[in-house]
Amino acid sequence: MSEEDAEKLFLQEKPALALLFIGLTEKTYASVISKEIDSTFAHTTRILSKMEDCGIIRFTYKGRIKFVELTEYGKKVEVALKEFRDLLQKAAPSIEGSDTRNENTKASSVLSGSFVAGREAMAFEVSRERVTSEAEAEKRELDPQSAEILEKIEALYGKIEEIYKAALEKGEDRASISRKLGPFSRDIGMLQALIEETEERKGAEGGTPIDSRVKPALEKTLKYLEACLRN
Repeated sequence: MSEEDAEKLFLQEKPALALLFIGLTEKTYASVISKEIDSTFAHTTRILSKMEDCGIIRFTYKGRIKFVELTEYGKKVEVALKEFRDLLQKAAPSIEGSDTRNENTKASSVLSGSFVAGREAMAFEVSRERVTSEAEAEKRELDPQSAEILEKIEALYGKIEEIYKAALEKGEDRASISRKLGPFSRDIGMLQALIEETEERKGAEGGTPIDSRVKPALEKTLKYLEACLRN
């Protein structure tokens, strides 16, 4: 892919949001990205293919599960994109002449809108900040596989919580909330499959079993999701 094509790609809303979300989650799935950027799975796949051509992402596998993550180059692009987003979200500078000032303000609003639309995707940052130092210390005691899965579960719980609370504040009805939260049952199923796969591999290798805190954390997330869908 040429430099010009890469530039055009990340001046579009969906690819920009996809890049920021992948960087935020560190490792995710194409289906999850599709939901987060409000795009069809086919279109998301095309975006990811172009990002891979640019050397920004790579695909990795764990059994039958296909993950998406940023390359080192992709992480640098993410930082640059965040700086660009933050700059656009600042108030437009005062320029002599009301027409010019209005046009600049409008342009800043339109361009930054692409990133503002991704605020729900940034809910992971909020949930991570809530983790106390004590919880972090406990997590460091876990084996790497258990810690990774537990972090994914906690992030998913935080995301569900953020979206549900935001929907309640907006006064959305149950149908609307169900449309937003319903797909997360699939993510819980994927995490369950990941736990089973990890347990099977650890058993075959004679490794340390999955930590006893992992499954209860997933069950708690599932029950919370079910409660949100019922209320």
